[in-house]
Amino acid sequence: MDQTTLYLVRHGTTEYNEEMRLQGRSDIPLNDLGKAQGRLLTDYFKDIPIDIGVTGPLSRARQTLDYILGDRKDQIPIIVEPDITEIYGGDAEGRRFSEINVFFPKLLDAMKNDPSRFDPPNGESGPEVYRRVTRAVMKILKAHPGKTIAMASHGFAIDTFLNYAEGHPEDQMISRILDNVAVSKFTYDPETDTLKTDYIGDSHHLSDEYRQNYDWEALSRPLPLFVYYPKCSTCRKAKAFLDSCGVAYQARDIVGDRLKASELLALMDRSELPVRRFFNTSGKLYREMNLKDKVGSMTPEEAADCLSQNGMLVKRPVLALPDRVILGFKEDAWRDFLKL
Repeated sequence: MDQTTLYLVRHGTTEYNEEMRLQGRSDIPLNDLGKAQGRLLTDYFKDIPIDIGVTGPLSRARQTLDYILGDRKDQIPIIVEPDITEIYGGDAEGRRFSEINVFFPKLLDAMKNDPSRFDPPNGESGPEVYRRVTRAVMKILKAHPGKTIAMASHGFAIDTFLNYAEGHPEDQMISRILDNVAVSKFTYDPETDTLKTDYIGDSHHLSDEYRQNYDWEALSRPLPLFVYYPKCSTCRKAKAFLDSCGVAYQARDIVGDRLKASELLALMDRSELPVRRFFNTSGKLYREMNLKDKVGSMTPEEAADCLSQNGMLVKRPVLALPDRVILGFKEDAWRDFLKL
């Protein structure tokens, strides 16, 4: 029985890639750079016979497959396989990595160094992705003996399959971050049920101007997260203080972009403060909800769930780093917190 050839390609660059966000299942299309990279893929594959195209359901993967197939895309059968889609990022989905690093610093470290430990809150773990992706890819390879398959997928999903192909089990994965539109090639022998890795992450078709760079060192630097309500006078004073001191920070509107329960729990865990201190006890909503007599008996989980429902309940402003957090604004306390 003839061998099956697989070309596994990471999708092109998107706006979320350039903004350094965890895309996950967010359906973000290719941006202009991604489309330019796609045209380079068309040239890469122009002389390679392809029998079947496979894509995940997200638009950035389907667009990438269209570029791979080029003028042949209407003649080649295409399979949409849901199980080769990207990891579900849960509460980290759509967030900038710099913000994830504040709430869940171990998560960013796992993505970079140990995908087996990658487990976003309310999301999908690395081993779960490993199982579904490898199962789906191998099912397709076994169903099409002797064919050449071009498959467009996603960074983390592909990383799990690379680990499988190289013999790393789901609990011992290594991290390999491929360039957008990097190509990996595999050969499957149905007679012996063996998978051979021909090459991984070929990106010779990318010149520097078409390469999306990921600065993990910069992402790992502790950039404070300033969570505030723009109409609050105390928050405005805190912001003016940060600006006057030349402090680089990232900002988040506590009402327009509420803190999730898992994020609040992460802050509570590092603060060592009673949960009551996280409530805006002088606020109108706090009084209307009669929380004074309830907060004292709340578990951290119950408090976090309550606070996540409305940003006006949260004590503000909040300034957070990966290892500590401060609530409310007092200039001397913030100077000490920031070690100014």
